Amino acid sequence: MIENTNKKGDFIFRPKARLIKTIGEELISSDNVAVVELVKNSYDANSPIVTITFLGNVKQKKQGRIIQNYLSKEGASIEIYDQGSGMSFETVKSAWMEPATDFKKKNTNKNRKFTGEKGIGRFASAKLASRLELITKQKEGKELVVTFNWEDFDKDDYLENIHIHWEEREPQEFKKENSGTLLRLKNLNTDWDTEKIRTLRTELSRLLNPIVPVEDFLIEIAIPDELNKDVNLNGIIERTELLNKPNYYIKGSITKEGYPKDFIYFSKEKGKEEQLLIETNKFIQSSMLKVPIMGEFSFEFRVWNRDRDNLRNLGREVDFKYGEVKKILDEQSGISIYRDGFRVLPYGTPNNDWVRLDIRRVNNPTLRLSNNQIVGYILISTEENPLLKDQSNREGIVEGEAFDDLKEYIKLILNEVEQRRYQERERFQTSDPNTDKNLFEKASLDTIIKTAKEKVPEQEELIKNLEQKNIELEKVITNAQEIISRYRRLSILGQLIDTIIHDGRGYLSKIDGRCYLILEELKEELLNKSEIEDNTNKIQKTRKDFSKLFERIEPFGGKRRGKITNIVIEELIRDQFLLYSREISNLKIQYSISESNHTMKIDKADFGIIFMNLIQNSIYWLANSDKARKIEVEVSDSSESIDIIFSDNGPGIKEGTEQSIFKPYFSTKPDGVGLGLTIVGELVSEYKGKLMLIDNGPLEGATFKIMFKK
Repeated sequence: MIENTNKKGDFIFRPKARLIKTIGEELISSDNVAVVELVKNSYDANSPIVTITFLGNVKQKKQGRIIQNYLSKEGASIEIYDQGSGMSFETVKSAWMEPATDFKKKNTNKNRKFTGEKGIGRFASAKLASRLELITKQKEGKELVVTFNWEDFDKDDYLENIHIHWEEREPQEFKKENSGTLLRLKNLNTDWDTEKIRTLRTELSRLLNPIVPVEDFLIEIAIPDELNKDVNLNGIIERTELLNKPNYYIKGSITKEGYPKDFIYFSKEKGKEEQLLIETNKFIQSSMLKVPIMGEFSFEFRVWNRDRDNLRNLGREVDFKYGEVKKILDEQSGISIYRDGFRVLPYGTPNNDWVRLDIRRVNNPTLRLSNNQIVGYILISTEENPLLKDQSNREGIVEGEAFDDLKEYIKLILNEVEQRRYQERERFQTSDPNTDKNLFEKASLDTIIKTAKEKVPEQEELIKNLEQKNIELEKVITNAQEIISRYRRLSILGQLIDTIIHDGRGYLSKIDGRCYLILEELKEELLNKSEIEDNTNKIQKTRKDFSKLFERIEPFGGKRRGKITNIVIEELIRDQFLLYSREISNLKIQYSISESNHTMKIDKADFGIIFMNLIQNSIYWLANSDKARKIEVEVSDSSESIDIIFSDNGPGIKEGTEQSIFKPYFSTKPDGVGLGLTIVGELVSEYKGKLMLIDNGPLEGATFKIMFKK
């Protein structure tokens, strides 16, 4: 008889040796990242300095017509030498040889916050070279030499079968009374040319916090003379003086509640710093965030105007050529993050626009700053920002709500610079392009024709040609104004589509539901006539509601464009509010419109655009208000005009921006395009009216007054 028994037991993982190299290749993305990780280890060891030395044969290669020197990987080595505390035999055995150890967490005998806790630095050496000689020494102790052959980890063998040789010896690399660690990386995996080393130097120059410099920690590079010709890459790494001469900067901090603290703004034009007194409630409301979770952080953003004249003037100040200035700013631009004094990669590297500033600038190039205009620093800490966690590969912060909050606040801070920069630059402009009329008023030959008739009346043929060209120019201008008028309607097309999709689906769902109930009734033997009639009536009502939706958006269609009709102002304003019924309902906004009935002649689409923009603005600024949200619209008339007062109880208009808000591309919204009020002003002007911001409105927020002449 066969015994039928069920067996059980335990398995254990037996990793293959190649796992170590695989982890290194996955976690360490480049040679530069590898060197940076090893330099961080020196910092964690409390070393006052770390020296990176490149040794080997310098060869030449031809790239196009250029002959370039490079350090050949064959027989070359990199030595990373520090004067830190060194490691004991037990530390190497229980920490270095045990990946993912919590040794750094346990070790409290330190003067600095550790830059990493995952123990991936050792894998960086495998990224750089096939062999590693680790030599470490504590004070008054012997040298411990550990030799790694990373090629052994390519074998099809188990990790436990790979043996790492070590030995103790009398000091050779360090003096008896000194301590430190030397990593000698032999048989490099890649060549190193001048440009690659320059990039490394740039990365290392940005490694340490530039705002609050880390005391007693220097980084030095030493390369062969043949690589150092005309480039001067040897020596202690320091930041260029150029970065201390921005056109503007803003610095300060954000509290854990999201409040602005100690904001300081500088403009080169003014030549002095000024403290920004930003009202907390307006700052929080404009951020559109309730309770940010990224934690407290400090910042400094330095901003340059990148036009050629400004960069040339800057070059004269620091004795650099225009090309050198541009190259340095290209290399250094971007927003970097520093955690506990050390940079978090890859933020701030060239072309790493992680806040998406360039996309933002495309929508508003006049106001917004691009990524390459900014050298920015965000300072966070492990303690204050626990939700901003590093990715396991040290290549960024884990995406999530906290990181999204940080990005939103960066745009909010930059908006403070952008508004002031816009206003300062406006002072140097003579024209005021607020309206289509202003935009085209200089595009006329009238003055030239008049002068020609006065000065050279005999040139009849010339004057005739000028008059003909003037007629043609006027036609072009008329056409351009017509195109602009079309684009005004396009600017709100997306919102109308959203309304149609949302409300239309709601109406169709109601119709579908009522039809289903009628069909169910028809299946019954005893029909309930009253219920069928009730459902049929409700379908009819829903159809009418659907029809009204189309009536409200019909004026924006192409066929009705430009048609002047007699309208009832209050009715048409109500229609515009109905287009935003979903948002108004969600935010519990109470709105009131005069019960009167005033009429005027206007294109319905133009009138709709005016009030859609005003309603949108109010909804935006009311969205984060904690009090009861209100909008009031009052319509009245006098002997000369019809007056419309539009008021809300939001945060109001930011002090100092009262005139700028009507100018094209100026916006106090972090992602605003800055065309809403400009379009409103242009449309009102076309009907011989005026748009103005007034004080002491019916509600305590922003109040606009529109006057249409009779």
